[in-house]
Amino acid sequence: MNKVILVSPGYGNGGIRSWTKKILNSFSNEDYSITHISSSRRTALNPNTKGAMRIIDGLRDLCETFINVRRTIKSDKYAIMHTTTSGGLGTLRDYVLAKYCKIKGLKTIMHCRYGCIPEDYAKRNALGRLLRKTMKLYDQVWVLDSRSEKALKSDPDLKNKVFLTPNSIQVPDSCNFKPKTYKNIAFIGNLIPSKGLYELVEAVVKSADDTVLTIIGPGNESVVQHIKEIAADKLDSNVKILGSLPNEEAVERMKEMDIVALPTYYQSEAFPISILESMSLGKLVISTPRAAIKDMLTSLDGSSCGILVREKSVDDIVKAITWCQENTTEADTLCKKAYEKVYTAYRTDVVYNLYRSLYTKVLLENNPTT
Repeated sequence: MNKVILVSPGYGNGGIRSWTKKILNSFSNEDYSITHISSSRRTALNPNTKGAMRIIDGLRDLCETFINVRRTIKSDKYAIMHTTTSGGLGTLRDYVLAKYCKIKGLKTIMHCRYGCIPEDYAKRNALGRLLRKTMKLYDQVWVLDSRSEKALKSDPDLKNKVFLTPNSIQVPDSCNFKPKTYKNIAFIGNLIPSKGLYELVEAVVKSADDTVLTIIGPGNESVVQHIKEIAADKLDSNVKILGSLPNEEAVERMKEMDIVALPTYYQSEAFPISILESMSLGKLVISTPRAAIKDMLTSLDGSSCGILVREKSVDDIVKAITWCQENTTEADTLCKKAYEKVYTAYRTDVVYNLYRSLYTKVLLENNPTT
């Protein structure tokens, strides 16, 4: 059995942490086993820390992570070091780990789990130079979206080591495709304004009188209050705020919906699991072409399997909702295509097989990394 060191967040509630929990619970088999080392104890437990103190916490996390990786490598024979990254200061950690693992003979994988990689890679500042230098140290670089894949492969030094590795979800073997009215819309996620939340509320207020938006997720009181102000006299009738719900209950609510909307322009958007969940349940998704979302909402035949709108455009959201309500048969077809896409491309066993094939590939490669 080949042993893998996975360096990823062990604390907090972010997307990478959720991915980590899933991997640790379900990935290992007779070929590969994973030993986890947390990379973000202080920064995850103190999310409101700012400025110099956050940098200090990050550096302390880096030192602790390196010590734990070194201790783990000394304790047993490991084949691969697989680190997840969201850029920024974490790139320094990735650089240090790659240098050390090369000395110790481990193969290395840098798993980029954020959506602005092309922009960061092109930067001419210190972090941009560090990112380019770091990626070239790794044997493989995994990315979530085709835009990042294309940008990195344009560098000759990375052309043969960049791989597209999407997120995954457990997908039911069948789906109820009963006709929808597209009157019931859900927003499910953290109530962050840059997720397009205010624009979505305004669009629903401007839509047909029987259009209902249900908002599910945690958020601070100022955001909730602003939603109420936008909704005005349509609050509770057309705009319903349910707050945070357990994941199982949120999924049950999603099953009652026709549309799940995420018109995001969130800078760190990467690969929203809420969209995969919606597709797996045969719901129509309205979102923006940010990060991996355009890939997700492109069907197996290359056509659309959701509706993309421009960022910050209330009018586009209104038009998308109206189109669904006036073209229900065509909208139902998009839902079917979305289910086919998630079942074929993003099912957990499909993606895990991809991970294992890339592990095997990196172990078979003997060429030294630049």
